[in-house]
Amino acid sequence: MSLKPVDVKTVEKWLADGDCVLVDIREPNETAAERIPGAKLVPLSGIGNDPIADLGDKPVVFHCKGGMRTQKFENQLSGCAGGCEGFYLEGGIEAWKKAGHKVES
Repeated sequence: MSLKPVDVKTVEKWLADGDCVLVDIREPNETAAERIPGAKLVPLSGIGNDPIADLGDKPVVFHCKGGMRTQKFENQLSGCAGGCEGFYLEGGIEAWKKAGHKVES
């Protein structure tokens, strides 16, 4: 199963409606600088072949800085979605900011 791309506007709606789980796969030094509010922090370096705990049954949207890392590791990440539908945020956190959305630091 591969991850499907999803745009910022759709993720924004899904988050507002509680219809997805957003997973930030960046490393701790990156997330310390900035992160999308409400994103579950699960660094790529700590992800194995087992599903990520506590995702529930909602679609999972993975994101990184610009989208490249998420796409590069999509096979590994899709297996971690625990059988849930998996997506990646096109453009990552950079696209989120470019669309005018706030980030936490």
